[in-house]
Amino acid sequence: MFNRLGKFGVAAVTVASSALVLVTGTVSHALPDITGTAVVARPPVTVPSPPPYKQLALKTLDQVVKGNFVAVSARFDDSIRQEGNPAVLANAWKEYQDQHGFGRYQSHGAPRQVVSGDRTVVDIPLRMAKRPGDFRVVFDGKGHIEGLWFLKKGVPVP
Repeated sequence: MFNRLGKFGVAAVTVASSALVLVTGTVSHALPDITGTAVVARPPVTVPSPPPYKQLALKTLDQVVKGNFVAVSARFDDSIRQEGNPAVLANAWKEYQDQHGFGRYQSHGAPRQVVSGDRTVVDIPLRMAKRPGDFRVVFDGKGHIEGLWFLKKGVPVP
């Protein structure tokens, strides 16, 4: 019975020591654990933060609503730059509002972000004059736009 409690106690002390290192981020000296070996803190690892995709998507939507299609298409990656020139984008936004029955843009809701492989998909619910819709933008790992859609409400992320 003592052996089982002893092993449990060692594990608990080791976990607690590790938690202390993670919480404080630094250790000024090596900490001995119950077994007598030294636990040495590793230097903190810095991981580059990904681009703020939700904010990029909101900025993109704002530029679309204001009619600044040149700024939006400038952030397209090479694969869609030819297809998604400013004139094509402007026409798609106009058709979405007029011919597809959504009506004029009124406002939007909070963005929802989904990671799909090496891409990040951000959906923003749209409040349009006649019926709700969704604005979807797909970003690569560098924050370039790989895809942009004006959708009916609730189209699932592929």
